[in-house]
Amino acid sequence: MGMMDRVVQGPYTGWLAAGYARDTPDTEWSSVNTRPGKTTIIYFLSQVGTTLAGGIATWYINTELGPGPYGEYSIAVAFLFWLNIPTSAIGNAVNKRISEGTDRGAFLTAGHTFNLAVNIVLVGIILVFSEQVNILVGLDVARYFAALVAARALFDLALSSLRGYKQVGTSGGLKTLEQVLRSGIHIGALFIFGVGVGGLVLGHATAIFLATAVGLTLLDGRPSRPERRHFTGLLEYARYAWLGTLKTRAFAWTDVLMMRGLSLSIIGLAAISKSQIGIYKVAWTVASVLALVSIAIKQTLFPEFSELGVNEDYERVHHYLNEGLTFTGIFAIPGIFGAIIVGDTILTIFGPEYARGGTILVILISSRLLAAYGSQFLNTINAIDRPDVAFRVNLAYVAANVGLNFALISLFGWYGAAFATALASLTSLVLGAYALRGIIGTPDIPFRELGIQVLAATVMLGAVLGLQRLLPGTLAWTLVVVAVGAAVYGIVLAGLSPRIRGKAIGFLSE
Repeated sequence: MGMMDRVVQGPYTGWLAAGYARDTPDTEWSSVNTRPGKTTIIYFLSQVGTTLAGGIATWYINTELGPGPYGEYSIAVAFLFWLNIPTSAIGNAVNKRISEGTDRGAFLTAGHTFNLAVNIVLVGIILVFSEQVNILVGLDVARYFAALVAARALFDLALSSLRGYKQVGTSGGLKTLEQVLRSGIHIGALFIFGVGVGGLVLGHATAIFLATAVGLTLLDGRPSRPERRHFTGLLEYARYAWLGTLKTRAFAWTDVLMMRGLSLSIIGLAAISKSQIGIYKVAWTVASVLALVSIAIKQTLFPEFSELGVNEDYERVHHYLNEGLTFTGIFAIPGIFGAIIVGDTILTIFGPEYARGGTILVILISSRLLAAYGSQFLNTINAIDRPDVAFRVNLAYVAANVGLNFALISLFGWYGAAFATALASLTSLVLGAYALRGIIGTPDIPFRELGIQVLAATVMLGAVLGLQRLLPGTLAWTLVVVAVGAAVYGIVLAGLSPRIRGKAIGFLSE
């Protein structure tokens, strides 16, 4: 009997209203089974809002300042996320311990205490080494940067606290609010005051502080007095979780920092301009849009897996993971096909010079897809309280990422950075699947559904190629072609996959 056959017979088998649990009463179905699916949709929609607001600001910044200053701003943000690793690890530990359901208030207080202590140290280091920070970024922004680091640390812990209390939809809404505030401040500051990169950094910090204040008022939990065991419980998880955070940061920002660092230290061997870094980050932003579904699934399933892991209910873990993998690449798979044909034209939304990033975009979408599948495996490992296993996988990923970036950037410039990210993502995917197999058994991979998605994307590709021969190659007509291609993909996918069609109908009818 296969894993899906075993799971189908159980009473909790309907993530995203799959329609499997024939023996489950309707009331239990609606109250238990659809909760993760509904939360995923809410979180996904909130991230669409976040992306839309961020995309508008990215477009405006690039049209007003150009790729060079945007590259400088990207370097500052990359440095931010690397310095934020300790506090993010604390946030992951808070999410895990709170989601377990016991002593929530005590863990909340302990987490914020740790966060405050680490934050004070980080800000002090930045101010002491402000000259070095300015050299790395290329501008005098150290003071603003210190405020940004402090703000981000508080914001990350607020998000982790909300997710620990299973307020995943609220955390998504909070991220949207922060992005809307940031975009509004950036656009307003540029339009009214004509600020530069320093103003962008300060505006970023201001938006995060405001959003954090809102997030803390929405939190269901309230702090209570912690004991020593609560601090040690957080540290036991965080001592492994920090490398998972490092892996996330390495995936998103190692290429940017190493392109900048190698350009400063090995001019002529890896002379990558700030404009190229700006174009690279725009391509990364576009690629990241296609990963929104996978992020929503991961954030939603973590607290669910955490509870199941406490009871060692691995049957349901397998089923939820199978459902998650089914939808993880539903946008990114056709995105790769589309980027091959129209990616360079799409990037001209930000300016004609951005068309140079077309090939980079294809590679980065592939990287996001590989990383999305790998993150589902690692998310499961962490949620069932095996951060030690995830630690080893993440260590291998970070080593591969840094080593590949150093070697390939030196040889191939920004194309090397993109390929290094893709190869490191593949490493994490393979190792994550192998590690999870040793804990709960071989993951049930939905190969049929993935094959259908590839087939639908192939049909879409044919339709896009046909339309391109009939229509002008302008940006406006390319957007029309993209819309038609997306419609073709959706229709073919729904027609070929009863599973996906059933879930879509289920949500539309609710």
